[in-house]
Amino acid sequence: MASNYTEASIKTLSSLEHIRLRPGMYIGRLGNGNHAEDGIYVLIKETIDNSIDEFMMGQGKKIEVEITERSVKVRDYGRGIPLGKLVDCVSIINTGAKYDSETFQKAVGLNGVGQKAVNALSLNYRAQAVREGETKVVDFEKGKLKSQSRVTKTDERNGTLIEFTPDEALFGKDFKFRLEFIEDMLWNYAFLNRGLTLTLNGKPFKSANGLKDLLTKELSGEPLYPSSISRATTSKSPSRTATTTARNTGRS
Repeated sequence: MASNYTEASIKTLSSLEHIRLRPGMYIGRLGNGNHAEDGIYVLIKETIDNSIDEFMMGQGKKIEVEITERSVKVRDYGRGIPLGKLVDCVSIINTGAKYDSETFQKAVGLNGVGQKAVNALSLNYRAQAVREGETKVVDFEKGKLKSQSRVTKTDERNGTLIEFTPDEALFGKDFKFRLEFIEDMLWNYAFLNRGLTLTLNGKPFKSANGLKDLLTKELSGEPLYPSSISRATTSKSPSRTATTTARNTGRS
């Protein structure tokens, strides 16, 4: 009835409230980790994508991933998020450096959304940036800032460390990461980014031949046109293919 639809029915949500209320718009689906398409794996992908962007810009050739059943750490050795903007870059939607083509000529994520969704959908979230001998750490709970350190001196290498635990209130008390799904993800990153080394709990993932290695892994039997496969995989830029693939998925 019209009498039930009044001005009081209209609500305006903050970006944090919207992400938590409608997570499907940001990560596709929730799920407890039993399927490779479940949202907890998208959270990992969104985090690694930022590290891939640094690699594509020639900054950092290694990405370290550590996984337990319920928590994730991703450390890259790129330029590191600018310390004064660390809080904004991981919590305020539509904030980032990828609107500036001088900073990122190539990027997988373009919309300034992905890492904010990771933060908002996590029970606990920590980001640390290291730049030129200085570092800063920020901590969040369900997307809300709980603490931020002062800028301090460090002897750590430049780069960014992200740690998060997905919120069981959203993903279910029984959620857990399945390493076989994450290994497949890391192999795909390695195939599309020759020269990059990724590690999962110390296990390395690296491809010397890029897409040719991917075809060798995925195809069974003898290829019908082996010489054509070789030419195709050597003529394309893996990093450019990675960008195109990511854009086609609609992720940022």
